[in-house]
Amino acid sequence: MVCRALAGLGTNAVFSVSGNQILPIYDAAPDAGLRIVHMRHESAAAYAATAWAELTGKIGAVLTSAGPGFVAALQGVGVCRSMELPLLFMSGQSATTDLGHGAFQELDQARIAGAICKASLAPERVEDIPGAIAEAARLATAGVPGPVHVSLPGDLLAASGTAPEDAPESMPAELTERQRATLEEMAARLATAKRPLILARPAAMRGRARTALDSIAIALEIEPVVIEAPRSLADLRYADIIRHMPDCDCALVVAPDDFAIGFLAPERLASDGAILLIDAPGDPPPEREIDLHVQADPAAVLEALAASVKPSGAVDPSWSALWPVSTPPEPEPVPEGEVHPLAITAGVRQRIGPDDVILLDGGEFCQWVRLGLRGLPNPVLWNSKFGAIGGAIPMAVGAAVALEGTGRRAIAIMGDGGAGYHLSEFETLARYGLAIVAIIGNDARWAAEWHLQVRRYGRERTFETELLQARYDLVAAGFESYGERVTSDEELEGALQEAFGRRGASCINVHIAPLPSPAAMA
Repeated sequence: MVCRALAGLGTNAVFSVSGNQILPIYDAAPDAGLRIVHMRHESAAAYAATAWAELTGKIGAVLTSAGPGFVAALQGVGVCRSMELPLLFMSGQSATTDLGHGAFQELDQARIAGAICKASLAPERVEDIPGAIAEAARLATAGVPGPVHVSLPGDLLAASGTAPEDAPESMPAELTERQRATLEEMAARLATAKRPLILARPAAMRGRARTALDSIAIALEIEPVVIEAPRSLADLRYADIIRHMPDCDCALVVAPDDFAIGFLAPERLASDGAILLIDAPGDPPPEREIDLHVQADPAAVLEALAASVKPSGAVDPSWSALWPVSTPPEPEPVPEGEVHPLAITAGVRQRIGPDDVILLDGGEFCQWVRLGLRGLPNPVLWNSKFGAIGGAIPMAVGAAVALEGTGRRAIAIMGDGGAGYHLSEFETLARYGLAIVAIIGNDARWAAEWHLQVRRYGRERTFETELLQARYDLVAAGFESYGERVTSDEELEGALQEAFGRRGASCINVHIAPLPSPAAMA
C-alpha cells in the first residue's frame, strides 16, 4: 500500500537509510516500480530527496527507521521546509501494540516533527495507510509547500489489509471578494510605480506561482529578487540591486516578514514607498505598517494579481537597467600555493553547460562562489535561509538521480567545513554510478567563524576554528571516485577538465586563500 501510494503520486525514487521496521517497504518497492536510493546518513537522504523534488517538480520522499534514524534526518528536513519544497518524511515507528509501554526506539515523533514539518500523521490501521499518505501529499503541496511527516508502525507494515477506494480530491480555497478587491488596489499601485521591486519567496518561483510572477515582472520591466539567502539582503547575486532597495517607491513582497527581508525595515526597503505584502497563513505578523496586505495561497493570489497588472510605461529606464546583474570581478593575486575563489568560478563558467545544476553550500567560500557565478541561468540549490551547512554533496546525489539520462551534470561546491558532514556519500555515488563534480574550497578552517573571531577579538584569539589541510580528494578516491588536489591556477585548469570529462563522481580539493566573504570585505 505504501509503495503503490507513492508510485501513484509520481514519486518513483525514495531516499532512505534502512531499518528493521521499514524493511517491508524495501521488499515491496521493486514490485511497485519504486526505486530506493540507499544513502549513508538520514539527513543526507532528506537533502537528496529535497533536491530531487526541486528538479523533478514532484513530491520528494525520504524514508528512515524510527528513533535515532528519525532524529538524524531532521536537519535535512528543516532545510527542505526552508526551501519550501514538498516532501514526504516517512519514518518507521514502534508497533502500535507497544506504544506507550517503552517500546524499542519509541519516541514522540509527532511532537518532534511538528516543530519542523507542516503536519505529522500516524495511521492506526492497515486500511488507513493509503489515506494517510494521500493526505500527507495534499498537505505537502498545499499553500506554501513543505515536508509532512508520516509515522509507519512496524506491525502495520507487516500486516495484511484491503485498501479503501480513493478519497475525492479536495478543492483549493477560493479568494474572498475582499482579497480580490485588495489585489485590484495592488495592481493600481504597481501601475503608477516608477521604481517597483519584487521580493519573492522560493515557493513563488515555481509552477503556477512562477508563471504568474514572471508575467507581473515583465509588465514592471524588472526581475524578481528571490529571498533565499542565509545572509538575508547581503545576497551577492543581487548586490547591485539591494543597495538601491531603499529608493524603490512600490515593493511587492511575496514572502514572510522575517530576517531574510530585513523585517521590512524602512532603511533597507522602500524608505518612502509603499509595501504590498502577500504572505501565507502561519507566516509571522509584519512589524512594519503595511499599505496593502493579502494572506492566502501565494499561487492563487499571484494568478489573480497577474490578471490585473498590465504594462504601464511608468517605470524609470535607469531603474530597469539595474537588471540583469553585472558580471563578477576578476580575482586578485593571492600567495603561491593558494587559489583565489573567483579563479574557481571562472573555471566553472568555462565548462558548465546551460542546463547543468549547481548545488551550493554555506560559508565564506560559497559567498565568493555566489558572487562569481551570479548571472548564470543555471538552477542553483543552496543551503537556504535556514543557514545549515553540509548539504551540497547529498543534494548532488538527489540531483544526479533526477538528471540521469539527460546529459545534465550536478556540480556541488562547498567549503572544507561543509564537506566534512557527508563525504561518505561518495560511496553512494560510486555504488549507483552517479556522476557529479564536487569542488571543495579548502582553507583549513571554519572560515565564517574564524573571520568573525578576527574581527571581534583579534588574530591572536582565533580559538578552535582551524582545521587540517585534509586530503578530501583521497577520501573520495577511497570511495572509488576521482579525486585531485589543486594548489595553483594551472593545476585547477587540468583538474576541472578531467572532472567535467568523466562519467562518474569527481572531487577537486582546492587550496584556497583564506579570504573573508566579499560582502564582509565590501
